[in-house]
Amino acid sequence: MENSKKEQITIGPLAKDGEKLIASLEKGNMVAILSQAEIMYTLLRGDYLCYIHPIGSEEGRAKRFPRDTQHRAVVKNLAELADQLFEVEFDKHMDVMAVMVTAESAIVEFLDSIGQLPAEDFDFMTGETVKQ
Repeated sequence: MENSKKEQITIGPLAKDGEKLIASLEKGNMVAILSQAEIMYTLLRGDYLCYIHPIGSEEGRAKRFPRDTQHRAVVKNLAELADQLFEVEFDKHMDVMAVMVTAESAIVEFLDSIGQLPAEDFDFMTGETVKQ
């Protein structure tokens, strides 16, 4: 029973507030930042780690930012740019990629249930629609 609990994640909405985003990261959580049809999964593991993934795609990219005042401000500002934020709590020994896959599944299911599933691919970093 104890082991199965460690293999679960908890996901829920997070207010679009930069201080709350930073506080969640500092607690060791992942924050999923939804912008159009992309999700940026952000973690604090020494540095700020950002995994950017178009919803439903097998492709993605990663960014690493030093944990300093300048990049803290950049990460904090992501809350203002996001459509929605999701806080993801998980056991720190779990595989991060598996956590992201599970979180994305839950986010897609949620967006579909409220009729908000994005119709087009949108590049989080450039702000442009990606042609299919």
